[in-house]
Amino acid sequence: MPKAGRAVLAVAGVLAAGPCVSVLLAAIDRLELAGILTGLVAGVLLRGDPAKAAVATLYGSVAAVMVGESVTDASDGGDFADAMAGWPGWPGWVIGAVLAYLVAAGGLPRTGARGVGPAVPAVVAAALTAALTAAVLACGQLVAAEALGWTLWERYHEWDGPGWYRDLTRAVWYPAAAVVAASVVAGRMPGGRGRFLALPSAAWLGCAVTAGPLQYLQALGAVDDPPVVALTASLAGAGIGAAAGAAALRHAGTRRGLLCFVLLFTAVEVMGGLPGSLADEALSMLIVSTVLAVVVAAWTARRDASTGSGVTAGVAGPLLIWSVYVTVGSRDYDHSTQYLPYWAACVAALLASIAAPPAAEAARLGRTGPEGRGTVRPPP
Repeated sequence: MPKAGRAVLAVAGVLAAGPCVSVLLAAIDRLELAGILTGLVAGVLLRGDPAKAAVATLYGSVAAVMVGESVTDASDGGDFADAMAGWPGWPGWVIGAVLAYLVAAGGLPRTGARGVGPAVPAVVAAALTAALTAAVLACGQLVAAEALGWTLWERYHEWDGPGWYRDLTRAVWYPAAAVVAASVVAGRMPGGRGRFLALPSAAWLGCAVTAGPLQYLQALGAVDDPPVVALTASLAGAGIGAAAGAAALRHAGTRRGLLCFVLLFTAVEVMGGLPGSLADEALSMLIVSTVLAVVVAAWTARRDASTGSGVTAGVAGPLLIWSVYVTVGSRDYDHSTQYLPYWAACVAALLASIAAPPAAEAARLGRTGPEGRGTVRPPP
């Protein structure tokens, strides 16, 4: 069988493994382990293709949620999705994606450029830049969010108004976005080239020692909920950002996709959301996210003359958003400000996987012609 055919079968196997493993673990109340086990399966099936293994693992979570919710009693009110998140802030599927990457790659990839690398002071400067940038961005978002009412951190009304889990999701998102942006910024420095492990780790540390305590102090206002949960959610968010940041530094297409979605969601929040009701806003974000994924996929595929690079770029942003929501759960019983964006993120990730490949392939053919890279179409 051709290599491409084997890869397709392997990805299909991972997508099937996600729901199967999840349903089996749900029967013994250990659903929070589904991401880790699915990641190990993906790493074995896609050995030699670590990026594809990581992406397949995250899409295994999409399949698991959709299948799990369809086979469980609807009266459970989203218990499957919530149990898969474990306690709020448990990044099990992101951990699984990292494990999938490592198993498929046969260990940690080489860091740094070949030959003589940058001087130690330059590397230290890049790491410090990553840590400081992440700290400033994360803390700035936390302060602005509370000042502008994007988060509440108070005694929540029993049923009327945004709830605890909406704020917890933002506690995950702000550090994640900050670490991704900080890693990319530091990676542009001379000492940051090729340091796709050191820089995200430094950015995570910068977030952990600054935004983490700040998030804990803010969450003290939610008198009926433990602030330590908000702290762990913040640390988990920074970890999600570190994993995404490492992917961004190692794969150029991933970097474009991640940054586009970080900027999109930040801009929407600064504008106070999209017009309309909560349901209208969720639908609008679903449409905008899908269109952006297609644009990023086509842009990257044409730039790199590679369909694979374009697809990776197109799905990277939706998967980052989904990774944040799957870490907290849908919490249907809490408020629509949580479960509507949760399901919008889930469907957006699915639609990106459907729309990005043909867009990337069309863009690649538009640049290179049907025979490949060396056959550029003549001008009309």
